[in-house]
Amino acid sequence: MPVKYAFQFAFNGTPFCGWQKQSGVGPKANEKPSIEEMLTEAVAKVCGEKVTIVSSGRTDAGVHSCGQIAHFSLSSRHESDEHFIDALNHRLPETIQVLQIGRVPDSFRAQKAARKQYSYYFQQGPANLPHLRNFTMWNRRTLDAAAMDEAVRHLIGRHDFVPFCGAGAKVNSTVRELTEACATQESIPLPGFSHFPAQSLIRVRLIGTGFLKHMVRSIAGTLKEIGEGRRSPEDMRIILESGDRQAVGPTAPAKGLWLDQVWYDDGNPFADQPDKAPD
Repeated sequence: MPVKYAFQFAFNGTPFCGWQKQSGVGPKANEKPSIEEMLTEAVAKVCGEKVTIVSSGRTDAGVHSCGQIAHFSLSSRHESDEHFIDALNHRLPETIQVLQIGRVPDSFRAQKAARKQYSYYFQQGPANLPHLRNFTMWNRRTLDAAAMDEAVRHLIGRHDFVPFCGAGAKVNSTVRELTEACATQESIPLPGFSHFPAQSLIRVRLIGTGFLKHMVRSIAGTLKEIGEGRRSPEDMRIILESGDRQAVGPTAPAKGLWLDQVWYDDGNPFADQPDKAPD
């Protein structure tokens, strides 16, 4: 009888075309591999089975994660979760690593997440630091974190986020709920960072029941304009109420976006994760 597994994994999205393999023709089609196919190949090498891996959601090319969750089923049990993790990571590139794995009930569906947390990082300072350039959006000008925080808090609650929805999204409804939204100044605990006192990060953190295509990046692009003083924090509320996509700032690049964590109403499959989704 098949055994279902869930696993949490981290990835650097820079060298990948996103979660799912892209279809297309011509020399540029599928130049980069997908995260999905890398994981599928690793499971096949370890277990000798071709599996279908289902994630909590698709991520675009260049987006990163330290807490994505997915599930798959095997026709036979694996010996040890710890050995399973080691075996998979040995066959995965350094840009993808499994953090936790465990058996779950057949009823578990990774795509049925109750809440997700995304963060968008702005790097600000005189130069784009080499060790952050693929993971943040650099801004030479100093951003007003307090104004950005005031603005993003207008989005808390259940709203129609249609102005922040990317073109081509196929959804039944654009109504979503954000339970938390904030923008904070962050320090960077990296070796050598003390030599760059003018450099700092602003983190935009969002927790919600679901997110539309390019929603976080559209919000981030608008917040950048507010942080630069080109728009008022009140503009975020006005945009949301107007439903006007044209009023939204430029979509921020994917490289600054991180999927931090995923929660489930019936409990997460890993012992050291919170049992329930945050209210």
